Amino acid sequence: MKKSIFISLGAIVLFACSSLAYGPTGHEIVGGIADNRLANTPTGAKVKMLIDGITLEKAAVIPDEIKSWDKKGADDVNQFPHYSEHPKIDDQLRDFWRANQPTHDPNLSMPSHHWFHYTDVPVLNAQKYSDGKTGRSQWDVVHMISYCVGVLKDETPEDNPRKITKPVAIILLTHYVGDIHQPL
Repeated sequence: MKKSIFISLGAIVLFACSSLAYGPTGHEIVGGIADNRLANTPTGAKVKMLIDGITLEKAAVIPDEIKSWDKKGADDVNQFPHYSEHPKIDDQLRDFWRANQPTHDPNLSMPSHHWFHYTDVPVLNAQKYSDGKTGRSQWDVVHMISYCVGVLKDETPEDNPRKITKPVAIILLTHYVGDIHQPL
């Protein structure tokens, strides 16, 4: 029995390196599927209007792209990416980044946008995801999906502390749905 557990754990460790996150291509696929499912629907038209014609395929990679702002800040116009062809979206993304700047201190009241992309769930015991458990936070991907849905349903005002407007909520949701389903 112990031998089989060690062999299983060894296999997991050995192959864990090849289980990479989706990366841009995986997120583009998730967004592309959403584009196809929403094509020629009233919801699709509203989404397209809210995100100024950006496809969900493109929107799905934006939350990872803006991580590059971490080094010089969101206001350095010489660094990629900025979405100058969509100035309102660009301004809203910068506001979102400023409200959720990178930090390694989990005790700050201002979360890091990096925390929004994942949650930790144990795989070796029967513990399930729930608030207050190890690895969970009010700023993990599960809570952020709910937060974004709240913004879209007008349950959370667009002028919220996280600076998540409806267009930003759509961009984040498209990305987070990919994040929460990826094998890590």
